[in-house]
This record gives sequence, structure tokens and C-alpha cells, in this order.
Amino acid sequence: MSNRKNIMNTDMDSDKRRSAVPSGLQAVPAPPVPPAASAFPGGSGYAGDAVNTEQAKASKNGSEAAGAVAPRSRVVSRVALAVITVIVLVALIVAVVLLPLPGWLVDFAKAGNATAAKQVNQTDLTYYCPSRMALSDNEKYGDSAFQASEGNMTSSARYSAFGSVYEATVGAVTNGSEADNKKLSGGDTVDSASVKTYSGSADKGAQAFETRLLAAKSGTGAAASVASWATDGDLKGLSASTCVAPSLEQDFLAGPTTTGATQQLSVANFSAKATSLQVQVFSTKHGTPLQLSTGSIVNIGANGEATLELSAAAPNNEALFVSVKSKETPIAAVVRSVEMDGLNAKGSDYAVPLNAASKKAYLPGIAGDDEVTAFARAEQDTDLNLSWIDGNGATPAKTQHLEAGKVVPVDLGKAPQGVDGLEASAASPVDVTAKVTQNADSGTDFAYVSPSGTFEQSAVVVPDHTEGTLTFLNTSDNETKAALRGYDASGKPAGNKEITIPANAGTSIAAKDVDQNAVMFTLKNGKNVSMGMRLTQSDVTGSQLAAVAYLASSGLEPRNMQVWVNDNAGIVH
Repeated sequence: MSNRKNIMNTDMDSDKRRSAVPSGLQAVPAPPVPPAASAFPGGSGYAGDAVNTEQAKASKNGSEAAGAVAPRSRVVSRVALAVITVIVLVALIVAVVLLPLPGWLVDFAKAGNATAAKQVNQTDLTYYCPSRMALSDNEKYGDSAFQASEGNMTSSARYSAFGSVYEATVGAVTNGSEADNKKLSGGDTVDSASVKTYSGSADKGAQAFETRLLAAKSGTGAAASVASWATDGDLKGLSASTCVAPSLEQDFLAGPTTTGATQQLSVANFSAKATSLQVQVFSTKHGTPLQLSTGSIVNIGANGEATLELSAAAPNNEALFVSVKSKETPIAAVVRSVEMDGLNAKGSDYAVPLNAASKKAYLPGIAGDDEVTAFARAEQDTDLNLSWIDGNGATPAKTQHLEAGKVVPVDLGKAPQGVDGLEASAASPVDVTAKVTQNADSGTDFAYVSPSGTFEQSAVVVPDHTEGTLTFLNTSDNETKAALRGYDASGKPAGNKEITIPANAGTSIAAKDVDQNAVMFTLKNGKNVSMGMRLTQSDVTGSQLAAVAYLASSGLEPRNMQVWVNDNAGIVH
């Protein structure tokens, strides 16, 4: 610094001397001296500047060297951090997807868990209407005088849809086309008085009766029935059946498989998918299923029918309980029962599926002078109490002990005069059916009377060329009133009648007493009333032959199912 001060002082003295030049003379300014040459020739500045310059260069070179190392270090650190972050994120995602969150991390709804019910209604109904009665074996053997014959068999069927119905059709179960389907016609309104109907024969095979509803509500539904009769041959008499709704399991109580008696199981599959059936048969001899000689599995194709000869599968039994279970799709079935005594026809009828076994069952449609045999079966040992029901109430008929699994025939003899039906009760659920036999001068006929359910609204229809008697049993301990309404063959209203039934009693009304033209009937406010119809046929009775058949009522109630849904926020991840 002292050198710098001396140089600065010298410069100041020189400036003073130059400013002292006498006037008149022009001062010539000295040429500027570059700062780099003022002290050290060949130098680049002051000594201090030189030192600073060297330090700056050194510092710059050091920074550049350090800078070359620092970026590489930072890149490696960032890559490592990114890899670690990705691994952590993947682990968290896997944990969230696969593992439930701890309870303390779940936000539960303030209202707690909730349960909601969803009702699912069935609006497409299908029924199986069997073909007319037929012999199990139509082959001709030996002398013509001894060959089996169906005789002059005639048949009729009526199909009816009630209430809020969009469309109803009837077509063949197998080998049919939609173009061949028959459409029911009638009223186009949607109230409970609207009826669509169609009548035809049952000669061309089993029919599928399909109904599409506009709404699932009480008073809306379908009912149908078939009947066949003959005055000569081996099927003399009258046979009838209500049309059957499909289900995955159907049970039957049928008559004997002794000599001269045949029981043929006929099954229909309406689905486009084939299925296999497991058939179990219980007899009067054993409480366990029989080993069937024909096997217990029946295969049935899509939109097809199949038969099983129960008489061959389980011969020499007084009665059978038959259980049919489908593995794949719902099926519908009936059992055709035919009895012969040598060359003498002893009658024929259809056995239809039973309702679920119950501790109390009502069988309307039994009349005075009927020879009655009840077939019963229970899963557990129990005592069965049978009582006649007439206009005054119930009268005990017989008590029978039932062994678990076995079918027990109960001979009740002749029904008393004025009887309207039969009541069956037990401490455990029981399946029961009554076989009623009617004798005439020139022949015998029988019918199976199955328990009839109780519905708020129900219906029963009469096939053409048959006549019927309606029977009502009051299942309650109080007097009951119900409204009976008739309709003619075109579906128009034909007569009304209020039915009053004493507590635990019954009553019967001829169909023609409602109206001479009434062939279809609905019952309203009948939740405590079991309704059925006893059929006869004038051509058969006019030939001095017995003619007896029975039709159970069909419920006009919505078929629905409750689906319950639990709302639990704890299961939401």
C-alpha cells in the first residue's frame, strides 16, 4: 500500500507543476499512461491486483473442478431417491388392495350399518298343461279281443289369464313354433275384471301356457286345466288336471303299482338348457328310497319331455311317494295313473305336485258316498288325524300312526252324506292326498284330491263339455265371507255370489248356480278359504259310467322374493 500512496503523491505534484505553466503558453497534456505500465513494466496492473487476479484464477479453477464432481453426486442421489419412492408406492398400493384397512382408519357412517330390502316380482308365468290321458303301452299284442285300447277318447282344455295381463299364449312344449301358438283373447282393460281366455283340445300333446303380466299384484295371474273322457275302451271315465307351474323340485303321492295298475311320470323342461333329474321313490314297505330297477337319473333335453314308468321302476307297492329334483333348470311334471282289473277298466287320473308338507292340510272336493283312501307320508314319526268337514264343522274320521319315510294308505271307507272335504292334521309336517272312488252300474272311476292352498284371490276354470261343483273350506276359527265371481267362455262377467262359511266348516255350490254360462271363477277375500272344484261329464254319466275328477284352485297373487342388502361402511376399502 505504501508504494501505491507514493505513486499517487507523485502524480499529484506533477499535476500542480503542469498547472503552473506561464500564461501565453499552451499546455500540452501528457499522453495517458496505461495503469499497467505506471509502476512495473511488463506487469498487468498493480501488485495487489496481480495477487488478486492469481487468487481469482485459482479460485475459479478450484470451483470448476468441484463443480465437475458435485453434479454427478446429485444425479446419483436423485436416482436412488426415485427408486426408493417407487418401491414404497408399489408396496403401499399392494397393501391397500390386498389387505383390509385397520378399523381405526375407517370412517363409519354416522347412522351405523343399514339394511335395505328389495322385492323382486315375477311377471312372466309359465305352466305345463299335460296332454290327454293315455295308456303307458299302446302296442298291440295277441288277440284283438284282449288288446288294450284307449277307446273313444275326447279331450278339452281351457286357459285363462286374469287382471293386468299384457299377453298370454299357448303352444306345444316340443317341436312347436311361435307361428303355431294360440293367443288368448278377451278384455283389454287392466282391472281385476279383465279376463283373456282360449279353449281347445289336449289331443296334440302337452302345451306350454305362457302369460306376461303388466304388473305383479293381487288379482293378476293365470289358471288353466285339461280334461279327457271316454265311454269305451280301457280309459272309461273322466280324468282332469290343473296346469302345473315349473320348479326345481316336485313331489307326488300316487296309487299302487300292483298288477293292473300303472303309474307314469311325465316331465317337461321349458328351458333352452338340458337337465338331469334325480328321482327318489318311497313305498309302503321302506322308509328309505327304493333302488329303482330303471335307475334314478332321468335326462331331459332342452324344450323337451321325458317319461319314467314308475310301475316298472318300483313294482308291487300299494302307494308311492315320488320326489323329482332338477339339477339345472325348473321342470314341471304330472303322474298318469291308470288301473285295470283284468279286462275291466277301473279308472284313471292325474296326480299333480303337492304343496309343501304342513302340519294341517285341507282337501276340498270330497262328496258323500265317495270311497276314500288317504295316502300320507311324514319325515318323522307322528300321528295323523283325519276329519270330515261339512257345513257344521269338523268330525273326527280316523287317527293313523305314520312311520318316518314310509307311505301309509289310510282306508276311510265311505264319506258321510253332506261332506265337503277332509282335514288332515299332525304334530309334524305331513304330505297327504286322498283317492276318491266312485262306482256306477257299468264301471268305476277315481280321482286324486290334493290339498288346496289359501289365497287372498284365486281362480279355477272348467274345461269345455264338463260340469263342476265348487267346494269351499273355512280354515279359520271365525265365520268367513268371500266374493265369488263367474265369467263366460268369452271372458265376460257371468254372475256373482257372496259365500258365507261358518268357522272350521265347508260349503259347496254348483257352478251353474252362479250363472248358467259361467265356466271361469275367481274368489276374492279368500285368505282363509281353501277352494277346489269337483268335475263330472254328462256323456260318461249318461252311459251309466262313473265320472269323477278334481281341480285345485290357482292363486292370483304376485310371486315375489325379498332380497336383503346390508350397508356396512366397514367393508369399503
